[in-house]
Amino acid sequence: MSIHRRVPRGRSRAWAVAAASVLVLGSAGALAPPAQAVVPDLTCNVNVQLSFSPALTAVQTTASVTAVANLVNCLSPNGSHPELAGGAVTSATATATSLGGVPCNLLLTLTGSATIQWSPGDEQTTFDFTVRTNVLDGTVQLTTWQTSGPLTGTTSQTVGAANPNLDCLLNGLSGLTVPIGQTTFL
Repeated sequence: MSIHRRVPRGRSRAWAVAAASVLVLGSAGALAPPAQAVVPDLTCNVNVQLSFSPALTAVQTTASVTAVANLVNCLSPNGSHPELAGGAVTSATATATSLGGVPCNLLLTLTGSATIQWSPGDEQTTFDFTVRTNVLDGTVQLTTWQTSGPLTGTTSQTVGAANPNLDCLLNGLSGLTVPIGQTTFL
C-alpha cells in the first residue's frame, strides 16, 4: 500500500511563486550591462530661420521651405573633428506638410537637404534632414544624416524652442525661427 501525502493547496502555490521568483531573479543577473554612452563627434550651438512659400494655412497644407542656419561654438568631445569651429548652412531646401488644421499650432513635418560650409577652411558637409515639431513643449527636433564631407555617416539631433511669425494666426505660417538650439553629431 502506498501512502500519498497531499500537499495543501496554499502551500503548493507558495512553492510555485518561490520557484518563479528564483527563475526571474536568476535571469535578471544574466542581463547585459548597461551600454556605454557614445561620445559625440561634434556639438554646436545653432540658430535657424525657416521660410515657407506659400504660407501654410488651414487649406494650404504644403509649402516649399528655404532655410538659413548658423552653427557656432562647435566642440569635438571625442577629438575627431577639432578643425570644425562653426559653419553656415547653405542650399537648404525642403518641403513642409502641415499635419493639423491650424498650422500655427506647429504640428508639421519638413524633409529636405542642405550643405554646411565649415569654418575655418573650405570643407563642406552635405546632409538630408527631417524636422518635426512638438506642440506640447514648443520645441523643434531636427534630425540629419550626413552624406558627404566631414562627418559623413554620422547623424545629428538638434533641439530648440520654435517661434512662428507673429502674424501667423491672421496670415498663416510663413516663417519659423529657432533662435538658439543645440546640435549633436554622433
